[in-house]
Amino acid sequence: MADLELAYKEANSPFHRMDPLAKTLFILGVSFVAIFNTNLWVSVGLFVFTFFCAAFLSGVPLRMYWTFGKVLVPFVIILAIVFPFFYGGQATAGSADIALHTPIKDLTWAALGFGALLGLRFMAIGISGLMFAFTTHPLDLVERFSRRGFDYRLVHAPVLGLVLFPSFLQLGRDISVTQRIRDLGQDMNPVTRKFHRLKHLAFAMLVLGLRNGQTQAMALDIRGYGAHKTRTYMRTPPESTGGKIFGWAFFVLSIAYLVWQFNSATMSWNLG
Repeated sequence: MADLELAYKEANSPFHRMDPLAKTLFILGVSFVAIFNTNLWVSVGLFVFTFFCAAFLSGVPLRMYWTFGKVLVPFVIILAIVFPFFYGGQATAGSADIALHTPIKDLTWAALGFGALLGLRFMAIGISGLMFAFTTHPLDLVERFSRRGFDYRLVHAPVLGLVLFPSFLQLGRDISVTQRIRDLGQDMNPVTRKFHRLKHLAFAMLVLGLRNGQTQAMALDIRGYGAHKTRTYMRTPPESTGGKIFGWAFFVLSIAYLVWQFNSATMSWNLG
């Protein structure tokens, strides 16, 4: 499981030097366009663009992306193959001509385009999300948003979850091994035994997770973290003028595209 550790990778790439807020805006822009776009060529372009950023601007080897991508690819393939059969005019991504005859249903180009849109949507969001995780140190994220005036408790809570998530998974595996060694629920039928073990596992992980989170919060409170703008900050976040321009520009362009996309004169959505 060490290969599947979703964590910050040390490097000096353009994305590593970007402000965490600028990267957050970039991720939001990618997500907005990927979710609400109905143009197949725009989806292809967005996927190619995110792949280019990951390959040449993130400083992380592509094999690292593939370690997680191979988990996502089967899900994307299922979307692209199965969902065209459920197409009912949700989005116009092709013509109404029959493209493929199947024993279940004749698929039009619009239905196939709808499946391709869904697959490209998740691929673009997945790549950009991995790029954000690999190039953004959790402390930088807390630091930047805290300096922007956000309550450090609200900022630190989700970041703490990301930091402790690998340890949380390892804790679950250790508890499961202990349950099997102790033969917990061995006198029950397989279904009841599984439920019994999961119940104890969930309770133990919940209690230990809350304890770890409370310990972190108390440690920050004792040190006065966030009490003053220049007090007890953990590290200097990265700064890049070009990164700020890139993040804000991409976010503004994505919003402008969505405004154009939902214009009644140009909107290609079929909501009937």
